[in-house]
Amino acid sequence: MWIKKAEVTSFGKWRQQTFLFEAKNQLVYGLNEAGKSTLYQFIQAMLFGFPTKRKKGQDYTPNDGSGFGGRLLIIHETYGTVTIERYKAKNKGKAKVWLEDGQQGDEELLEKILYPLNLPLFRQVFTFQQEQLQQLETLTEENLHEALISLGLSGSSELFEQRIQLKNKYESIYRPRGRKQPLNQALQNYQCLQQKINEKEQQEASFQQLVRQAEEEKLQVSQQAARKRKLQEQQLTLEQQRMNWSGYAEFLDLKKMTLDLSSSEKERGELQTFYQDYQQLMKEQEKLHGVLQKHSGNQESARYYFYLENEQRIQQLLDEKVSITRMLDEEQRIAVKLAETNGQGRWQQHPPRPFADERAIQALFTPLQAQQKVLEEQQLRLHLVKEQRDQAETSLNLYEQKHPELFNNKKNPPWLLIAAIVGVIAAFFVPTPFRYLLLIAAIACGIGGMAKHNRPIDKDTWQEKLGQLDVYEGQLAEMTEKIKKNQLNIQQLFQQIQHELQQRNLSEAENEFAVIQENQQAQHYLAQQQANTELQQRQTMLHQKLLQHEQHFVFLTEWLPLHEKTLLEKLSTLEQFAKEMEQIRFAQTYQENTVLQQRIHEIQKQQQQLLDQYQPLLEKIGLGYPSEIPAFLQQETKILQKQTRLQELTERVAPLFPYETTLAEIEESLRNLTREIQTSETQLLQSQEHEQRSRLQIQQMQADGTLDSLYQQASQQRALIEKLTTDYAVAKLENQLLQDIATELSEQQLPELLKQATEYFQLLTNNAHSRLDFIDGLLMIDQLSLYNLSTGTKDQVMMAFRFAYLTLQQNHPLCPVIIDDGWLHYDHQRKQQFAKLLQRFSQNYQIICLSSDQEMVSYYQELHQPVWELKGVQ
Repeated sequence: MWIKKAEVTSFGKWRQQTFLFEAKNQLVYGLNEAGKSTLYQFIQAMLFGFPTKRKKGQDYTPNDGSGFGGRLLIIHETYGTVTIERYKAKNKGKAKVWLEDGQQGDEELLEKILYPLNLPLFRQVFTFQQEQLQQLETLTEENLHEALISLGLSGSSELFEQRIQLKNKYESIYRPRGRKQPLNQALQNYQCLQQKINEKEQQEASFQQLVRQAEEEKLQVSQQAARKRKLQEQQLTLEQQRMNWSGYAEFLDLKKMTLDLSSSEKERGELQTFYQDYQQLMKEQEKLHGVLQKHSGNQESARYYFYLENEQRIQQLLDEKVSITRMLDEEQRIAVKLAETNGQGRWQQHPPRPFADERAIQALFTPLQAQQKVLEEQQLRLHLVKEQRDQAETSLNLYEQKHPELFNNKKNPPWLLIAAIVGVIAAFFVPTPFRYLLLIAAIACGIGGMAKHNRPIDKDTWQEKLGQLDVYEGQLAEMTEKIKKNQLNIQQLFQQIQHELQQRNLSEAENEFAVIQENQQAQHYLAQQQANTELQQRQTMLHQKLLQHEQHFVFLTEWLPLHEKTLLEKLSTLEQFAKEMEQIRFAQTYQENTVLQQRIHEIQKQQQQLLDQYQPLLEKIGLGYPSEIPAFLQQETKILQKQTRLQELTERVAPLFPYETTLAEIEESLRNLTREIQTSETQLLQSQEHEQRSRLQIQQMQADGTLDSLYQQASQQRALIEKLTTDYAVAKLENQLLQDIATELSEQQLPELLKQATEYFQLLTNNAHSRLDFIDGLLMIDQLSLYNLSTGTKDQVMMAFRFAYLTLQQNHPLCPVIIDDGWLHYDHQRKQQFAKLLQRFSQNYQIICLSSDQEMVSYYQELHQPVWELKGVQ
């Protein structure tokens, strides 16, 4: 970037002036007060804004009220021609920018165009003034590293700024000798808190021991409670075993039996079909034989005619014999089962309504148990308060006995003082050995009498003990009242529980475990009653059907002896009657014997064919005759029933008996468990009382809350210290990392800077000095210290380094170089060499040299460099 034109509307002494600048080197000459510094300040103001008013600084605001500001045209390698306009009275002094393509912008666009150039960089790097050339302390190796970083010449200005920010950040968190930083304050506060905690813990030396004891007692209580619960579960299991013992005995019997079926369901069906067909053929054969026999007998009677009239009804009755037999067997089995379960008569009048599950019972007892626990704690507190009250009362009584003068307002004579006076007087009248003894005794009495006489009555301690006793009495009364209220609440809750149990027709019980046991018994009873109800319904239905079958025999009572006979006996009598009548039928139809015999032969043939067809099945099953089939099927049916019963008992009863046992062993285990549970309850109550006592003592020691509060504050302080330490460590680590990176970059640039500075220094001194080096971090000129040189040579060294800085960035010149009389200590030869340096340096930078030195004008003219003069405005 270089400056092309400055249009001053009004700035300092300048009014409506335009200044044109060359792109390379130029000398702006003017006498003192000609306006050179004003022109420099105008350029600075157009680029970076108007300076603020200062009491001691020069003010360039015009007095005539004209427009304070103007325009500045610059040529930028990226944006081209850029026009900057800035007036103090417009837009709050902010700039307006126009680009050559017509684009307009404001202060943000100007900052973007100038970036990374800013006001500090403009003053420190691109402006040369005499006072800057005298800062020799900046020419150490370390400072040059910092300068390279801070000026951005090493490409790490952003790293430098970030490092400064990080340094400020971690130093704002902590400093080794700081006091106001948060981490310093947090550490100091934590030390104070730790000291207070140590003091408090020393005061409460037994606190930690008591806490550990309470934790151990709590663990012991939980273990004993778990053991008690386990014993109760074992007791419930044994109770269930005892209640289901009959089923388990049946299960064992069935398990010992061989319940393997000899046939499949399909085979049994085929056997049933075969037997029915075979029996049908047998009946037809028997019928034909009966007819044949009747035809042969040739008998007649009224009974025969009765048989003929009711032959169909009689045959139907005989066909129902099998179903009637089965119903009679089933009725008998049901009667046996009902007789076995009729012994439970407890809930016959009022059946129970048990709870759905144990959770409902637990929910019923939970308020009572919670209130009982509170009552136990209150009773323990009452016991402790009574102990404390008794101790306070004993202490008060001992104190009152020790100090009877508290109640005796009458002053006793000072007998000891009187004895001392008498002893002193008597000493003058006794011989020498006894005289000394009397004097010693008199002195002792005098000291004792004075001490007793001067000892005041300490009523404060007495009042304090009385007050402490009153406090305990008040606490005792308060605790007694709370216990009464709690006992009333417990009684009400207990009554509610008993009322609920009465509503459910359960026995009154004082604990949850007994209710659970009885609830299981009630559920078992209801299940048994439901089964009995179903059996009774089935029994009633069978009885009604059998009665109906018995009604079918009424029409036979006049012809057959059926009176006072069972249903099976009636069927047998009817079968005999039917056979007799068939014989009569056969005798009356003798002429049909041949046909009957043929028919009988055919039926026998069909029977043999049917038997041959099913003979393999009979042999497979192991039956020799068809008559064995009913017994076989009945046996198979019984095995199926037993298998079903075994499966039911396996699912319902067997899980209750993980190992084989006896009823006597179960009852003995129940008695032992009952004793263990009672012992466990006693131990649990004792452990709970010990734990509650320890907890109450801990609560009393923590009543003021000081230690807990200090622990909490210390924990919070530790968390704060950890956070601040983490922030401090992160910021410091990042700062060190950026420092290492920046140092590496600056170390890469420093040799090049030293080389270029040596070249410029040789040019300025006309090769009078040949080498610049750093030895032990200090700049040396031809092995000589910088402080041994003349003032002009020192200025030349500084000038060489300043131009060397700019040379490192010559490929991207950010700003023109402005020099304001920077050669005051130069002689004519050094000025000439400086003019040559400017001519050479202007190949890559625009140079604006402001000077009042006429000799420098002549050197510029000799080198054919442009010179123009400022005449100023009065």
